[in-house]
Amino acid sequence: MITLKKDTNNIYRVYGLCNLQAGIITKAVNTIDYSDTDNNVRFKEKLLIYKATGILPEHIVMLDQVHGNTIIDMNYRPQKNDPFVTQADGFVTMVHGLCLVIRSADCVPVILYDSAKGILAALHSGWRGCMQNITAEGIKKLYQKGSSPDSVHVMILPSISRDAYEVGDDVASQFNGYILNKNGRCYLDMWNHIADTAMKNKIPCNNIFVTGICTFQNNTEFFSYRKGDKGRNLNFVYLS
Repeated sequence: MITLKKDTNNIYRVYGLCNLQAGIITKAVNTIDYSDTDNNVRFKEKLLIYKATGILPEHIVMLDQVHGNTIIDMNYRPQKNDPFVTQADGFVTMVHGLCLVIRSADCVPVILYDSAKGILAALHSGWRGCMQNITAEGIKKLYQKGSSPDSVHVMILPSISRDAYEVGDDVASQFNGYILNKNGRCYLDMWNHIADTAMKNKIPCNNIFVTGICTFQNNTEFFSYRKGDKGRNLNFVYLS
């Protein structure tokens, strides 16, 4: 059974999957000054993750996230501490000790993990990522590497919920069946969209874990872009 709990250092950790280490560094720990230059911010974020994981900063990899559906293969551990690898919104790896990071502040961090073959993916999925089916693209990547549906787990980490994610008609029109209409306003359910996408790609319902934590509604603990935060929740995952 997969669970998400805070440890004694106020870092959220995912428990329940062998050889997988995952967690989230949130406001309680991340006190970085986000008015600093972007590269300096990234290096400081890496230090926080290093303290939480023990993984060297050069083996902690980030992306320049652009709200697309490009997913890159990471087949090596970098030897240089760069602020990010490339422009993309997802990674896939089988390399142990390589820490993948998705930065978020309302968008959905999605982890895919094949517990049988040790294949790991980390994805960044806002509404654009959902519209472009980045979760489906990630699952296809795992299948191409030999994964079977029954061994793939999908984790939908804290992000903005349907009850808080108001969108305009232009976005709502792209998500038939995933819109709550309330008091003349439209609210998008990204969690169910991602879960349904996984099931349409043969992932068993029991292998899908949704934390159910809304970053907007729990803004005292999580960074939320819609609440005006400049900081980022640091969602990290690696094969141990």
